[in-house]
Amino acid sequence: MKIQYRIHEDHIEIVRCFGSDSKVELPKQIEGIPVKKVAAYAFSSRKGKEDESVCEWTEDSLPGGSKQLLAGEAVEEVVFPDTVEEIGNYIFYGCKKLGKLEFSDSLVRIGSGAFTGCGNLNRLKVRLRQGEKSCVKEILGDLWQRIDVVFETEADSADVREVKLVFPEHYEEAVENTPARILFTQHHGVGNNYRQCFYSREMDYRKYDALFPLAAAQEKPEVLEDMIFCRLGTPYRLTPEYEKMYESYVVMHLPEIARRLVERDRPEALACILGRGLWSREGLESAVDAAARNKKPEILSYLMNEKHLLFPENRRKRFEL
Repeated sequence: MKIQYRIHEDHIEIVRCFGSDSKVELPKQIEGIPVKKVAAYAFSSRKGKEDESVCEWTEDSLPGGSKQLLAGEAVEEVVFPDTVEEIGNYIFYGCKKLGKLEFSDSLVRIGSGAFTGCGNLNRLKVRLRQGEKSCVKEILGDLWQRIDVVFETEADSADVREVKLVFPEHYEEAVENTPARILFTQHHGVGNNYRQCFYSREMDYRKYDALFPLAAAQEKPEVLEDMIFCRLGTPYRLTPEYEKMYESYVVMHLPEIARRLVERDRPEALACILGRGLWSREGLESAVDAAARNKKPEILSYLMNEKHLLFPENRRKRFEL
């Protein structure tokens, strides 16, 4: 990868990137100077004109050949190092194929319009190194679509923990009251509610879990299932009250949930059901039927084994006269 950059007093500012990989992973430093900022329009193909007074850095291991500008639809994933503290205005303007963004809690300043046109951005991963504050709320506030967020925390060098959360989509609609000549905004979906589950830039897990009954009344079953198994699978700060709430929902709808999990290839969720002792005979049979019908031999073998262990067939009684 080739990088154009500026040198400031104590840091590097990335201006442009060139390469052949749609995944862009920026370096922590260039020439021994930390990379702390990424300039406005750095990954946008709609930049007015290119900067002339810039320095260039190229990876030593980079093979020869032409290298395209990594901007617009050429960018699908971007990873910022722990050193980056600021990204500029409209940095991802028009990046229609950008699907994943990874950064750390060092990122504290986001320019205006940074995610304009990023309708396919659906995954965030934030590395928490200094506590639990991050700029996730600001990013979510700029996006209407469903976003899956992974919070990665480091307790120590041997213990890395990931917390996975689903933030549903939402959209706003301008509705006119013609007789009163009033225009007001109407919100659809619970995504906006979930985007408010932050306090002082920290995730409020209790508030997040408390919204589930509202989501259960409005969201699609697939979204609800993802929300449930993210929380049960990574139960960070999940209180017994809300843990029981999620489990009760699974038990109540188990045959339908099990069938969809098989159809969607979600073996980790099926394992979560087993690990928590939530299987019923009806639910397991529904999963087995779905695996057989959809020709998924590995999942079918796993489910049949669990069925034999949990619900063994009754053997015929033998009577001796």
